[in-house]
Amino acid sequence: MHRLFRAASACLAVAATLASLPAQADALADFYRGKNIFFIVGSDPGGSFGPYAQVLAEHMPKYIPENPKIIIKYTGGQSGGLQLANTIQSVMPADGLNMAMTQQTIVLNQVLQPQYAKYDARQWLWLGNMAPVRNMLALWHSAKAQTIEEAKKTEVIIGATGPSSPTFIVPNLLNRFLGTKFKIVTGYKGAADLNLAMERGEIEGRGASWVSVQLAMPEAIADGRIKPIVFASITRDPSALNVPTLAELMTDPVQKQVAEFLSAESDFGRSVFLPPGVPADRVAMLRAAFESTMKDPAFLADAKRLSLTIEPMPYQELERITLKVVNASPDVIELAK
Repeated sequence: MHRLFRAASACLAVAATLASLPAQADALADFYRGKNIFFIVGSDPGGSFGPYAQVLAEHMPKYIPENPKIIIKYTGGQSGGLQLANTIQSVMPADGLNMAMTQQTIVLNQVLQPQYAKYDARQWLWLGNMAPVRNMLALWHSAKAQTIEEAKKTEVIIGATGPSSPTFIVPNLLNRFLGTKFKIVTGYKGAADLNLAMERGEIEGRGASWVSVQLAMPEAIADGRIKPIVFASITRDPSALNVPTLAELMTDPVQKQVAEFLSAESDFGRSVFLPPGVPADRVAMLRAAFESTMKDPAFLADAKRLSLTIEPMPYQELERITLKVVNASPDVIELAK
């Protein structure tokens, strides 16, 4: 009798869920009809965030009820997107009409700079990640040093956006742990500014993602004017397999753990998320729309045309990595700070 009762209850629950699906679909269609979705991007349009945002905004609407237009707004990448993250947490409407993508260091900065990070990434509603981002440090051909060993003896001027950005974190870690003499100049708005500064001779190298160099300066890579010397990533970049990762350069076990901790940012890459509090039915729909977009032939074709790597990661994995970063060992966090 108990088994029959449980089976009957399960059948009724499934029937109720199926019956509610048309009503949910109607409610979503009613909500999105005649509206736009704002896609807030913590970067400038000239970096590699721009093309990723544009190709997603072009194709994702077809999987959203009533096909609302996705409008991109760029806020700049200063301070690793901290200001945008704070805004997302406390100001951005939690209505399903606002989604965001910001610097991949943002979860790390929650524990590294709690005095500035007025947000909790554990509460964010991840949609998914389009691709990992392997940050690096690259040197211009006219730099006085061309290797890490040479940079231990000679000062090299490196451009950066701000102290919570990977453009600052990577050369700073090398200075602290390996004794390099990188002079870090902050205040640049993003990758496009940094590229211009190198070409003008203001700086001798810059960080951020390697893909931002591949997209904006492919000819400089081809003719050897710029080259990466280290990657802040868990794995080596497939296009530069001879270049080591930060962790590979460390001989001290604790420093290696710190390098691995800081390199976890690469997993967040081009992740898209919603602010806390968005209604569950809209979250589920937008997650499904993001997942469908990652498999869409037209989306993949456009990404290939733009030389964008697509390596999707589901929202569940982003939730797991977020918890791992926020709950890291206090010793590792303190040394990383």
